[in-house]
Amino acid sequence: MRFQVLTLFPERYAAYIDSGLPARAHKKGLFELEAVSLRDFAEPARRGRVDDAPYGGGPGMLLEVGPIDRALQALPVRLPVVLLSARGEQLTQPLVRQLAAEATAKPGGGYTLVCGYYEGVDERVAEHLVDYEVCIGPFVLGSGDLAALCLIEALTRLLPGYMGSDESHRVESNENGVLEYAQYTRPPEYRGWKVPEILLSGNHGAIEEWRREQSQAVTQKRKASHERRE
Repeated sequence: MRFQVLTLFPERYAAYIDSGLPARAHKKGLFELEAVSLRDFAEPARRGRVDDAPYGGGPGMLLEVGPIDRALQALPVRLPVVLLSARGEQLTQPLVRQLAAEATAKPGGGYTLVCGYYEGVDERVAEHLVDYEVCIGPFVLGSGDLAALCLIEALTRLLPGYMGSDESHRVESNENGVLEYAQYTRPPEYRGWKVPEILLSGNHGAIEEWRREQSQAVTQKRKASHERRE
C-alpha cells in the first residue's frame, strides 16, 4: 500500500516510520510513505508561503489551491486523493475497511493525503481535486498531520503481516459494532486487584462466553454514557 502525503511538516512522517510496528512493516515493504512539502510548490515570489487570508474577511488563514494542485500534478504516482478535513465523513472502522479494500484491490494501490492547516483549505481543493474528504472525529486539530497518521495506521494495520497475529484486528474494539472485552495479564493479583477467576479456569468455552458478555456490557455502558452527554 502506498501513501503520498502533502504536508507542511514532512519530518513528522519520518519519525512515524522510525519505531514500533510501523517501522517493522515499512522495512518489510508492506507499505510505502512519501511526505511531500507543500512549500516546494509555492509561487516563487511567495518564498515558501502557501497560505493567505480568506476572501470576505474572517479569522485565520487558508491553504491556497495553487500549491496543492501543482503538488498533486508533480507526484510520481496518481492515486485517489483524500483531504483530511473537519467537514469530512467521519472515519469509522467500516470506512477504514472500505478504503483498505479499494487500496489493495490492485498492486501499487493506496492514497494521496492532503493535510489541512489553520482555518482549512481553499474550497476549490475539495470541489475539484479530491476523491474523499475524511474527518477522524467531531473535534478540531491544529493540523491534518495527526489525522493523516491516524488514517495511515488504521489502514496499514489491516495488511497481512503487519500485526504479530493477523487475528488481532478481528477482535479489536469497533469491529463488528461492539467494543472489546476487558483483558488482563500477569500477575493474577496486584494490590488486592484480582483477575476474574473465569480467566484462570482453563475452561475456554466459558471464557469465550464471558468475553462476549463483557463486550456487550461495555458497549452498552459506553453508549449510555454517550447518550447522557448529548
